[in-house]
Amino acid sequence: MGLGLDPLGTGLGPFGGPGLITIKGVVPVGMSEVAIVLDRVPKLLNDGAYDDASDISNYILVPIDPTELLPPDDTVFIPAGKFVPEHGSEIVSAHVDPSDEKQIILVTDCSLEKWVDYELTLLYVKGADNEEFAGPNVFQFRGLTPGQQIQGKKAALAVLQDPYLDIANAFDARNADGSVSLAGWQLESSQQFVRAGGLDNTRKRIVRRIFAGRGRYLVYGSDYGVDLRPKTLVRPGDLQRLENNIAAQIRREPDVRSAVVSAQIDATGQMLNIEARVDVRVFGLVSIRQQVAIQ
Repeated sequence: MGLGLDPLGTGLGPFGGPGLITIKGVVPVGMSEVAIVLDRVPKLLNDGAYDDASDISNYILVPIDPTELLPPDDTVFIPAGKFVPEHGSEIVSAHVDPSDEKQIILVTDCSLEKWVDYELTLLYVKGADNEEFAGPNVFQFRGLTPGQQIQGKKAALAVLQDPYLDIANAFDARNADGSVSLAGWQLESSQQFVRAGGLDNTRKRIVRRIFAGRGRYLVYGSDYGVDLRPKTLVRPGDLQRLENNIAAQIRREPDVRSAVVSAQIDATGQMLNIEARVDVRVFGLVSIRQQVAIQ
């Protein structure tokens, strides 16, 4: 393997090769549609080949039954917040999103059940430029709540049935009676952490990337985050480089289509204003503003 993915280096390696294609995430985008977000454009020639994105035999969609049998008498137990599926769904077609060729849209034969968790497996796909599939190939997501067209999708992703759920830890976390809590994490009555999703979660992940500090979140990789040093922005081109770096980080989020960033020093010369205009899948174009002291 010293010359790449195979002995002659025809995969990714120091002697060239087309590289790899990987999955960034899986997002339900409708009652019977699921998007696989890739980091490169997949091959889609409809040629009947096993490595073509149109081959539906490469996709396995299974609803997850959370039912547990507890000893000693096999008492049926369903964890809080989990839902038992009533039927399965078959994938009937696969195509590339015309507005974003890095996304494969899978269509099912019937509506996915609301709040039911699903597991999607992608067995294999090749990149449009012959990139080899590197996985990961198994993802889980939760079915959307029925709604009216795009508004229904937005409403569904704004609550808990969101593929990008995270622990809610707002800086102004409040108790049930409205009083401010010093603890960033909160518990539900079931003693589970309160979780947040939807657009708020997307904003949180974007802001985290901006202020994380490059390489400081090693769990996400050494290239995660922006090397933001506002007090050193004095040379020509520094602001433009910062804008490019922030935009590149934001575009790595799996539910982001595109991002354009503007960074300006205000008239006082004491504050750096950052504005990111981000096209977020399902939610559309949103603006995220942050301000950083540079004096």
